[in-house]
Amino acid sequence: MPPAPVAVVGPEPSTCPKGMQVAPDGLFDDFEDGTSQVALVGGRNGYWWVAKAEHAVIEIPGPEFRVVDGGPKGSKKAAHFAGKTDAQDVWGASLGGNFLGGGFYDASKYAGLSFKLKGTAKSFLRFKLHDVNTHPDGSICSKDCWNAFGKTIELKGDWQDIELSFAELRQLDGWGSPRPPFVNTTKVKHLEWSVDQGEQFDFWLDDVKLLVCK
Repeated sequence: MPPAPVAVVGPEPSTCPKGMQVAPDGLFDDFEDGTSQVALVGGRNGYWWVAKAEHAVIEIPGPEFRVVDGGPKGSKKAAHFAGKTDAQDVWGASLGGNFLGGGFYDASKYAGLSFKLKGTAKSFLRFKLHDVNTHPDGSICSKDCWNAFGKTIELKGDWQDIELSFAELRQLDGWGSPRPPFVNTTKVKHLEWSVDQGEQFDFWLDDVKLLVCK
């Protein structure tokens, strides 16, 4: 039996006793430029994407990501992700945004992120932050990749302002290797909003921003 992979553990994510605020270079994307590229600030130059399991159907935006008209008050553009996943698959569907065009990004100066979310699903939506330990591009995990650090969010129908600290993100129980104590913010790959298999889903995303401590 091969040895278990050894995690690359970075600095523990910051906790913010006085709360968090948007970083000066914190805009990840507000979609107002109408392109699939994330905002070109903070050294970021990645792109948005959609992905699905074999039998899932992405009705909006279709097989490739595109910005659509709409959003919360004051916004003209947003991301809209809708469709149906299949119970016979081992996973569902995801909307994601890479920090960079390739490789890993150092997000350790940030403490968390915020975004606006609207939508419905039969169960829940999970936000994920993949790092060097959970994404196969990091060459650390092998067959047990993809158990990203994240948090499950209940969709409530109307627009919600969501704020998450990196310190509160956790891997799901029961699987994944390695299992470090916290996300490695010095080497992050992408942000992701995912739906499990066997779900009808329809949600909107806007104003994704990275935060620092107050």
